[in-house]
Amino acid sequence: MSARKLQCLRLPRQGASLPLIYEDESGGPDPRRVQAPELNTCLDAVATTLSNPNRALLRRVFFVAEDKSKYVSVAYYPARGYQPLAEFGVAKKLPLLLNDEQLRTMAENIAALCDALSTNEHYMKKNGDFRMNTTGSYRVARVYLGKQYMTFTYEDLRNLAYIMYIIQYQMTFYMAAITDVVAYIDTAHSSTTYVEPPYC
Repeated sequence: MSARKLQCLRLPRQGASLPLIYEDESGGPDPRRVQAPELNTCLDAVATTLSNPNRALLRRVFFVAEDKSKYVSVAYYPARGYQPLAEFGVAKKLPLLLNDEQLRTMAENIAALCDALSTNEHYMKKNGDFRMNTTGSYRVARVYLGKQYMTFTYEDLRNLAYIMYIIQYQMTFYMAAITDVVAYIDTAHSSTTYVEPPYC
């Protein structure tokens, strides 16, 4: 993913003119010829994220529960070296941050967990610190990351199973773009951390 494509993730305001697209020798977009005002707008957004490492960059959010109380998002996390992670969250609890391998384990086993919940059978799958299992409560499962956990009902897991391929696609897309994102962040960071030399 080029810096130009990152810039295009933000939709233009209604009535605003579309940005000019310059092409390089191969016919693709040329990030070296992005107009300065457009690039500055994008750099400002990145700089805001850089100043607060607790924020995530380029977040995509999907709601799991119909009341929107549970969500999953894929984003780059500055506090973790801009590693792309899948964040599973619910109100008033710290979210679970799953890496690519843990998300893949969840995707591969979510159907089996749903089947176990529907027949009221015990099920557990473990991969390092990540674990998902049924509980003693009827049609309730838990997903653990270390000692931290999140509770899912059968309906929540079914909804999640339907959109899991989208979440995995986003994670794959973000993993493939990590080199370009880090390069773009370095450019944004160096352009916003200029310190004026002291007067002699």
